[in-house]
Amino acid sequence: MEKTCGQALPAAKRCCPGSAPGAIPGRRTSGRPAAAAFLCALLFAANSAAAAPPEQAAAGQRQEPPQNDEFVKKTDRPVSAHKVNYFSINHWPAESPAQIKFQISMKFRLLKPDLYFLKYNLFPAYIGYTQKSLWNEGQPSMPFEESDYNPEFFLDYPVNALSIGRFKLRNIVVCPFEHESNGLAGVRSRSWNRQYIMLKFGLEPKVKMEIDNSLLADKAVLYVKLWRASGYSGQNDYLRAAGSKDKFLDYMGQGEAGVSVRNFLWGGSLKNHQLDIRTPLFRYKRKPSYEFELRQQLPRMNFAVYLQYWYGYGETLLRFDRFGHRGFAGLSFSY
Repeated sequence: MEKTCGQALPAAKRCCPGSAPGAIPGRRTSGRPAAAAFLCALLFAANSAAAAPPEQAAAGQRQEPPQNDEFVKKTDRPVSAHKVNYFSINHWPAESPAQIKFQISMKFRLLKPDLYFLKYNLFPAYIGYTQKSLWNEGQPSMPFEESDYNPEFFLDYPVNALSIGRFKLRNIVVCPFEHESNGLAGVRSRSWNRQYIMLKFGLEPKVKMEIDNSLLADKAVLYVKLWRASGYSGQNDYLRAAGSKDKFLDYMGQGEAGVSVRNFLWGGSLKNHQLDIRTPLFRYKRKPSYEFELRQQLPRMNFAVYLQYWYGYGETLLRFDRFGHRGFAGLSFSY
């Protein structure tokens, strides 16, 4: 025992009284040899634990819920970005038609991601909120033309199934309630409700990409969103009063499709960029609507250069029946 103690701890002669020179084997010394052996064993165990890699020690204490990596990654924060957040303008600020267009969007996770059954979360519930505003900065007193308020409640199920090579179904989103209104009164009031289901498909990149400023983790994403709309009779009344036979859903459609592509223009320090394209589905063919967004991440910053081009109808609720095409430039941000 004395030899083992001396090998494990070079200073054993100082820490183990029973190992001192001159000790007589077999003589009882009030339990000192047993105490010394016990103390040596404790010190040896402490030495071994200190030498173990911190990853192994942490692995023995931490137990992760048995969920897939994609779900944990997406739900590691209770509050995160939902749609694109941006602040943009369409003219120089000194010009009278200058209008600032901005959008703030976030989602709140209702439950912690540890309520699982058979390795799957059964209730990945979120409350989302998006606000899009048009601010007439170039006019006297700088009034707001409109602000559209868009709360929703939805369940976001990551599935990562139906793989065809690098292309796979990523998410199924079910929304039992979504509302959008512009907060105005009288003939300028616009509102509607929706219930929707959305399928998101992703194309895995050949080389893993970092997620910056809410950019994609995949090389490309395709989504199809189908909804059942209600509560829009006021817009139909407005169209009939204006002498039009059109309906609100002729402009807004009964669904939406979008595609996003990341890092397709250039590489190097400016490789983090993304193009998003969206259009309504099942709308009247003569009522086109297309939105193009391009974001270029700024190196070592939490902002991206933001460009938007809108063509067609339905840019906002108040403008749903007005045809227009215009561009905006500014910054997008995330949190």
